[in-house]
Amino acid sequence: MAGFVNRVRHELAPGCRLKAHITILPPRQLACDVAVVSRELQAALSQARAFRVEVRKIEVFPVSDVVYLSIGAGFRELRELHARLNQGPCLASELWSYQPHVTLAQELDSGQVVRARELAEQRWREYAGPREFVLDRATFVQGSPELGWVDLESWELLSPVLA
Repeated sequence: MAGFVNRVRHELAPGCRLKAHITILPPRQLACDVAVVSRELQAALSQARAFRVEVRKIEVFPVSDVVYLSIGAGFRELRELHARLNQGPCLASELWSYQPHVTLAQELDSGQVVRARELAEQRWREYAGPREFVLDRATFVQGSPELGWVDLESWELLSPVLA
């Protein structure tokens, strides 16, 4: 799945350096030291369990023109994780309501959006791999003008309880 997302991202936005991911906390200014935030995230994630995420279909956010894969199973869990992490030193007033998704293309010219969506839909129809995965890891990243997004720390989520 990650390989598919990365290939489509590069096809829709050549030169894109972002890896396949689901953002849990959108970018924000931190009001304290990164080490403090890292400890808070670790504490908040210490009891979080891994869960299944299903990707469904190609969509476009109407205001931002972001082309993305929508989330089916796992949507509720991602929203709960967002709410758990958007507290304390990570609390931020976000521009849009949190909508879990997998971004395929963003910052396109208005004329490119329709073509990008059509191409993404074609690639999604052609894709024969799995359309779900287990979200079992969370990574804390920091934006850098020179390097893009830099991984600062990563945590494994607890194994799910088998029913």
